[in-house]
Amino acid sequence: MPEQPTPITPEALSTILRDPHSPLYPTQITVFCDHCGREHTGDYLVSEDMGRTERLAVARKHLVENEGWEHDKFGDDFCPEHAAPASASQS
Repeated sequence: MPEQPTPITPEALSTILRDPHSPLYPTQITVFCDHCGREHTGDYLVSEDMGRTERLAVARKHLVENEGWEHDKFGDDFCPEHAAPASASQS
């Protein structure tokens, strides 16, 4: 079982946001299930040098590791309801 990332504490987030030299900032990212259209919107810390694809990868990584979503090699995202059958058939 993969190790779960440690959530950032409010104190650490506050320190990051108050640091004028920190390249990190919060952004809201929405990922859609390509099967049913279900949305998952979350706040993520990204850096100013990340492009759109890299920022989306931050959200996808969180959803795969913590929320039961899947992301395939074709760029499709699947909510937990639609990820489970794909996972079972690949085992």
